[in-house]
Amino acid sequence: MKIQLFSTPNTATLVIALSLSCLVATTTETFAQPANKQQPSRGMSLSTNSSVKQLPARTKRFALIVGVDKYADTQITTLGGASNDARALAGALVQYAGFPADQVILLASTEPAERQPTRGNILRRLSNLAAVVPKDGLLLFAFASHGMERGGQAFLLPSDAQVSDDVTLLEQTAVNVAQIKDWVRKTGVKQVVLILDACRNDPAGRANVDNPLTPTYTRGFNFDVRNREVEAFATLYATAIGHRAFEYKEKKQGYFTWALVEGLRGAAANERGEVTLANLIKYLQDRVSKQVLIDLGPGKLQRPFAVVEGYKADDLVIAMTKPGQTMVINNNVTVNVSAPPSEAATDTSLSAKPTLEGTLWTGSGQYGEFTVEFLKEGKLRYTLLSNNRPVGGTWKQADDFVQIVIGSGYSTWQGNIEGSVIKGDGTNSEGEKWKWVLLPKSK
Repeated sequence: MKIQLFSTPNTATLVIALSLSCLVATTTETFAQPANKQQPSRGMSLSTNSSVKQLPARTKRFALIVGVDKYADTQITTLGGASNDARALAGALVQYAGFPADQVILLASTEPAERQPTRGNILRRLSNLAAVVPKDGLLLFAFASHGMERGGQAFLLPSDAQVSDDVTLLEQTAVNVAQIKDWVRKTGVKQVVLILDACRNDPAGRANVDNPLTPTYTRGFNFDVRNREVEAFATLYATAIGHRAFEYKEKKQGYFTWALVEGLRGAAANERGEVTLANLIKYLQDRVSKQVLIDLGPGKLQRPFAVVEGYKADDLVIAMTKPGQTMVINNNVTVNVSAPPSEAATDTSLSAKPTLEGTLWTGSGQYGEFTVEFLKEGKLRYTLLSNNRPVGGTWKQADDFVQIVIGSGYSTWQGNIEGSVIKGDGTNSEGEKWKWVLLPKSK
């Protein structure tokens, strides 16, 4: 997966976030690092000619974000978190990275027909954006789903792709990465940031088979800075070459995109509430590798890495997380990007979900009606109305996803916000399982 978050004065910025759930490799080659690179121990390859350190004005930021879970071709493995990855990233970009909501386009398996992630829709949206994104602006293209390598070429698999070893068929039904690069060149956009969350499993039906990230695939996302193909680019990879990326089953996302969104929200912020590119990369490397080890155990390794050329990663602020602060853009002071969605955007469907803190909900179960009150600092109050005795607990929220723990871990509820309701599955320490639904209730 590649995401590019760039910014520079007087030049366009292209951000490509490719959340590729799986890559099928047919070749293995030695990975050649681009020239003039430093190799810091923190796992980031840096160009010695770094000059770009600011994002363009928020009105010049555009994004196309794609998430594919379901495929028309039954040979392709269905995914469970690509659409969630795309939607969570869209919300974070609007709320924390200063993207206007009406300039963030989301194509995902969970969206209406006109926003399904088909090959035609993806290419048409890219073509449309080419006409409106200014040369001194920023464009983010995010793709969350399967990817393949065939015949030394890299492909992204839209929902109507056909899996085959026949490169000609893939050219007709998949999206060749070369097409995206050609489109970028034609737009005149000079700055590119890529993020690749790849190699989760085999798109061709072997869900448990690892498909490590390969050198050939990574080269498909690089740009030539020395020959002025672009002004600068940064590529973030979900895992190192030769390794695979894993899915975070509990969150219904990939570990990498989950951590990316958490970092943009503030987990990677400095004391001023700024999330710089360098701090984000370091956070991803530490958080992803640690969480994978905790959840999946010894032998499961996933450590993101990055290639950065032309950007001052330590100075490039890509998100702000403290309300009331401002970000310096092209030597001018702009509005704080962490303003509430109602102030920063008109399309609330792309914003991160409002917090549940301070709200009261009701439901009905085996023992009758109950209420759940979401309190401050992640605490909650569960009350069974038949005895009116409250029980404490905890809660967590990540956009649509909600986790509720009653008592000292006696029962755990996990679900999603769907419109005006919250619903999901519950389990307890006695092994019981059930479905639950919460409805809003006035205090």
